[in-house]
Amino acid sequence: MDLKRALQGLQPQSRRGDDAARRAVPRAPLIEVFHSVQGEGRFVGVPMTFLRTATCPLRCLYCDTPHSYTAAATFPVRFGHRTAAEPNPVAADRAAELVRQVAAADTGCRTPRLSITGGEPLVFPEFVRDLGQAVRQRGMRVHLETAAIHPAALAVCVEQVDHLSADYKLPETLGAPADGLAATPPAGFGARHRECCELALRRGATVDVKVVLTDRVLDPSFERVLEDLAPVRDRILLVLQPVTPFGAAKAPVARTELERFAAAAVRASFDVRVLPQVHKVLQLP
Repeated sequence: MDLKRALQGLQPQSRRGDDAARRAVPRAPLIEVFHSVQGEGRFVGVPMTFLRTATCPLRCLYCDTPHSYTAAATFPVRFGHRTAAEPNPVAADRAAELVRQVAAADTGCRTPRLSITGGEPLVFPEFVRDLGQAVRQRGMRVHLETAAIHPAALAVCVEQVDHLSADYKLPETLGAPADGLAATPPAGFGARHRECCELALRRGATVDVKVVLTDRVLDPSFERVLEDLAPVRDRILLVLQPVTPFGAAKAPVARTELERFAAAAVRASFDVRVLPQVHKVLQLP
């Protein structure tokens, strides 16, 4: 075989290798990247950059981001007062660069932080891992907001997570799952929620667990929350969030009910905060 034929024989293999390398770069469809003071739990009001992934296997009755279920061809990136469009899906390294640019456009953050939220970020754990690693190398702290129903996915990226904001999904707050992807187990998601907390705590991350309370929540369900989380109660912050009426959740929680749930959590020796969605009150994104 002469040199020319040998090179021709190598070219298809090289192209296949390049294609494989491109496919190996973790990518995710995004909804938006922006800067805000919305925060959650112990970080309410803390300025940080937010990256919202698209798609979610759950359909919470109170969900106020149904636009995150499906990604558009492009997503907005907000640099202060300027907005640019980026194509979907985006590679983790490009997402990290966009995050750094957005964070740089908003000064005043003593500790730069990135909140990876959704949708459900753990649909794309390799993307979260690589994005987290890239921004943490530049001094950012990574917050992961998740439904916390997939411990195996969290295990893929947990080493790049500094703070976990994990939901505890009450059965009364869940609608039919999307395409059967996250059917509620007979015993609920409690064991998975706790396992996600334990993964993050072993890694050394701080952990908040958020429970959204609607007017449909019953005592047995809330008692199950306290029972499931009892093994980690001394190491987490329990955040009770009275629902902001939206969609199928049309009514707020009665004050007496909210006080009763909070008192039950305190009696069970949890560190408790009662916090609504502050960004809705402040009319922030």
